[in-house]
Amino acid sequence: MKKMIDFNGWILYGSILILLMILFVLKIKFKKDIVYLFFFSIMFIYLCYVLKYSQFPIYLSQTYRNMFGLQAWNLNLVPLIHLTKDDFETSILNVLMTIPFGFGLPFITKSTLTKIAIVGLLLGIIIESLQGIIGLLNGFSFRVVDINDLIFNFIGTLIGYSLFKLFSFLFKLIIKKANIKLNSLLKHIYNA
Repeated sequence: MKKMIDFNGWILYGSILILLMILFVLKIKFKKDIVYLFFFSIMFIYLCYVLKYSQFPIYLSQTYRNMFGLQAWNLNLVPLIHLTKDDFETSILNVLMTIPFGFGLPFITKSTLTKIAIVGLLLGIIIESLQGIIGLLNGFSFRVVDINDLIFNFIGTLIGYSLFKLFSFLFKLIIKKANIKLNSLLKHIYNA
């Protein structure tokens, strides 16, 4: 028998509280302007949804466990071998899930391809590690800890950054050609 723990209320209210505290510190201590705080809030909310969809729900198992205390451990450390149709669909979803990360990160920090690649790899490692830790703590893994997910999260981040670079090029081109005066929002986007 599996029992599901519903953290939706905790996640929502806790996330709002954490976001407000971070925004307060960014505004008061680091003197960030309202446009920066806007983009930071978007990225924070996005990352909360990534956490929600990659980690929750958490199921508690009451069924038999093997001699290691684990039941049905789902782990794949061999990359890109024996991908099924379901694996392919999951891989596409992992790419789509992380495209906004690669696209949005340059709006809140100065980014290069190397920095984005490292942070994209770290995001995938964090997501998969949390799934593994939750599985170990629970004694049951509902999610698959999969090297393929990490690879496709990384690819999605790089695609997102590539789309950002294309967007940035076109945005600057349009601003110059149309001779548009920059307000604070447009200036932030232009300098990203």
